[in-house]
Amino acid sequence: MKILYVTNYSDIAKASGGYINDYQNDLLFYGLRELFGDDVVDSTQIPTLYKEYEGRIPSQNIWGGMTSFWLIGDNNIDRTNIEQKIKDRYYDYIIYGAIKRCKDYYDLVSKVYPNNKVILIDGNDESELDPLYIKHLYFKRELVENHSNLLPITFAFPTSKLVIPNKNKTQEYGTVIPGQPETYIFKTEESYYEDYQKSYYGVTMKKAGWDAMRHYEILGNYCMPYFIGLEDCPKDTLSNFPKELLLEARNLANNFDESNFFNILDQVYKHTKQYLTTKALAEYLISKI
Repeated sequence: MKILYVTNYSDIAKASGGYINDYQNDLLFYGLRELFGDDVVDSTQIPTLYKEYEGRIPSQNIWGGMTSFWLIGDNNIDRTNIEQKIKDRYYDYIIYGAIKRCKDYYDLVSKVYPNNKVILIDGNDESELDPLYIKHLYFKRELVENHSNLLPITFAFPTSKLVIPNKNKTQEYGTVIPGQPETYIFKTEESYYEDYQKSYYGVTMKKAGWDAMRHYEILGNYCMPYFIGLEDCPKDTLSNFPKELLLEARNLANNFDESNFFNILDQVYKHTKQYLTTKALAEYLISKI
């Protein structure tokens, strides 16, 4: 399947205070590449995904710095003659990876492609929608409204980074506590992940939006999210999360039983592998279009 994935790090930076990466935009593109390889073309190269840019981008232009970065090595993506290819309907689908931040080529695309071949992704924290959802299938991360064109979407964990489960837990909670900057002590992804791998629980919560990369970093390292406030999460936000299992595990912390804990964690990790990886994210999107 040939897909033009419309994105532009310059536009993303303008809309986000200088940060050139966008988790939803970047993770979905990577997942689509896992499925279709170089047939998925980022209209402007997403620099924070490519290993060739590692160490070359100022840290002040990167939000986060772990998990969703430097995932792509060699590639043979052909970004030439994009406008002509749009005119020729060379691509099967046009996907806008961050519709509120980048609308490159849309005037041309809307003239050439039928509405159902143009897919919009909105990974912004706020629940407000771009008016184009009336015309196209629209995947919204913090979804609270109902419309036939609206579907939920979430972040994801890179498939290749899933850890081999290890039940040798040596601490109750992961070191990092949201909202407590003094606990943000890890300088490398490896040490950050290792801390979750040896922890029973990793504390997480709603930040600017309900979805956050921390949830997936905990899950992907065979650790149980201790998700504060999860019971208040809207139904169509974090819609593919095992919410009931996470709530059960959180309640278990008050009367801990290790055997029961690992029974729940095994179910949660199985769910993570099936539904919460980048490849699963891309498969979900393709199944809906």
